[in-house]
Amino acid sequence: MNAVTHHPVLPFASDDWRIEPRGSVGEVLSRARERCAMSIEDVAATTRVPVRYLAAIEAERFDLIPGLVYIKGFVKAFARAVGLCERWAADAIKAALADRRAVA
Repeated sequence: MNAVTHHPVLPFASDDWRIEPRGSVGEVLSRARERCAMSIEDVAATTRVPVRYLAAIEAERFDLIPGLVYIKGFVKAFARAVGLCERWAADAIKAALADRRAVA
C-alpha cells in the first residue's frame, strides 16, 4: 500500500484531493463525517474518543474537553477517521484556539 494513500499528506480528504476544506474545524469535521456516511458513534468506535467530546469538537465547545493535549489529539483522531489529513487538523485546531485566546 502506498504511504500517501494510507496517510494522506494533503490538507484535504483523499477522495476530494482538489478541494481544500473551508469553514471552521467543527464544521469541516462534521461535513467530512457525513460524507463518509458515519454517525458520531461510528467515529467514537473508530477513534475510541467518547461521543461527548466528538460532539463538543463539532460544536466547537473546546472548553468541554479537559486539556489542550486532549483537544489536539481528539481532533487529529477525528480527522484521520473521516479521511482528512492530521496535519491539516493540527494546524486548524491550533489556529482556532489561538483565535479564541486573542478574543478572550
